[in-house]
Amino acid sequence: MRIGIIGGGAITEGAHLPAVLSSPQVELTALCDVSASRLRYLRRRFGLGGIALRDYRDVVRRVDAVILALPNGLHAPVGVELLSQGIHVLCEKPLALTRHECEQLCQAARATSSILAVGFVTRFFPSTGLMKQLIESRFLGELQSFDAEFGTPGGWSPLSGYNLARATSGGGVLVVSGSHFLDRMIYLFGDIDVVSHVEDSRGGIEANCRTWFAASVDGRPLQGHLVLSKTHRLANRFRIVGARGTLEVRDGQTRSVTYLPSGSAVRHELTAVALPPADAEPDPFQLQLHDFLHAIRTGAAPRVDGEHATSSVALTERCYAIATPLEEPWCEATLERLARAGPQPAPRAAASRPPAPATAT
Repeated sequence: MRIGIIGGGAITEGAHLPAVLSSPQVELTALCDVSASRLRYLRRRFGLGGIALRDYRDVVRRVDAVILALPNGLHAPVGVELLSQGIHVLCEKPLALTRHECEQLCQAARATSSILAVGFVTRFFPSTGLMKQLIESRFLGELQSFDAEFGTPGGWSPLSGYNLARATSGGGVLVVSGSHFLDRMIYLFGDIDVVSHVEDSRGGIEANCRTWFAASVDGRPLQGHLVLSKTHRLANRFRIVGARGTLEVRDGQTRSVTYLPSGSAVRHELTAVALPPADAEPDPFQLQLHDFLHAIRTGAAPRVDGEHATSSVALTERCYAIATPLEEPWCEATLERLARAGPQPAPRAAASRPPAPATAT
């Protein structure tokens, strides 16, 4: 199958190009980016032929499907145009900036019977599937709570810098890091509601946020909590607490789930019976690619389709709609001191009485 990649940024260089070039199921027939220097670099690094293009519209006649790896704000306009022409699209997460844009993408896919898949690659981690199996089998008994946190000083830095403005990214750390966790929560628990959301955006994009959720599993209420940061390191884990113990998946733990039984100091590493050896495990980005190709060939739904991805965008919109400021006393106190220490406005002079009008004699 002929495939193109639109967007030559860091995710394309580090993940999508290696997955495509190592797959026997596809032929890379187009690579598109607005930067000529970036295209030259990628051609040299990966030994690509004459497939580089500067305008995504020129990709259409060369491909059957594309991986859309553009800044978030371009997903909807470019994706709708491609889907409307019958091109299958694997779109990087998040699907779009708003729920309305997501619905436009889904409608364009339905209108031409094209496949729209979304790149939530953590769905292809064996640990994600195993955690869902354990929950559905009631391995933990009655679920009591869930929590997740992910924080790094800095972190993922797109080459274009699109993530520094809400207009092009859709948000800050909640979109960049949190979208994977929101998708996983929906996958594991179904419908999720946002109870409260605090953040430090101050009119820009947030670097830190805390969100509380409410869900229902087997008819019983379930509370959850998410903490995200781009300024400091956190525990970097996803955890579910039940009556019999706790399941935990740490950052980078893609093959197993840790089980901590209640009242025990022993940790158990659980893996699926059919898990291949670590050195033979497929790359998750290639698994995602092959799932996309299978959907195209068979008409089956991809693991994460447009409708599923719309749910996480709607959840993000809900968070931002009810957001309140994160308490930062160190900031408020500093701003107050600066205001007191700065030059004080000069006192206003008393207004002089206007002269009495002259009268003719």
